[in-house]
Amino acid sequence: MEILGLLDTLESLILDGFKIPLTKKTLVNEEQILSVIDKIRLVAQGGEDFAKSAIGRDKIMAQRSMETSAAPLAPEVQSEKGESAAVLEQAYQIAKEVRGGADQYADEVLSNLELTTTRVLRTVQAGRERLQKTVQGSDNVSAR
Repeated sequence: MEILGLLDTLESLILDGFKIPLTKKTLVNEEQILSVIDKIRLVAQGGEDFAKSAIGRDKIMAQRSMETSAAPLAPEVQSEKGESAAVLEQAYQIAKEVRGGADQYADEVLSNLELTTTRVLRTVQAGRERLQKTVQGSDNVSAR
């Protein structure tokens, strides 16, 4: 039963990820996803008790990493943080381009809609004028 809970966790991580507009793509936290997948493997291989002890170790490791996060970072960690910042910047740039493309597409659609409605309006106005002339013509004939 533990594996079902882990699958639910995996699903929620994916569903809660950042959706990229106009695509079917989602940005997710890779570290969290891989951690859940590792836990699923542990449950599948060693049973629930083994997985629970591993999950407990993960929590302890997470607490330790939070405690040591105040300490100065090693050069490798600093470079990883720099890479993370670069990836985030690239993601923001892609998002900006997608938004720009979406705005341009929306403008084109609205422009086409405006042209179509203008043509329809002219057709309706011409039809009403023709109808009024017809009504006025039949009133003149009936009045005689």
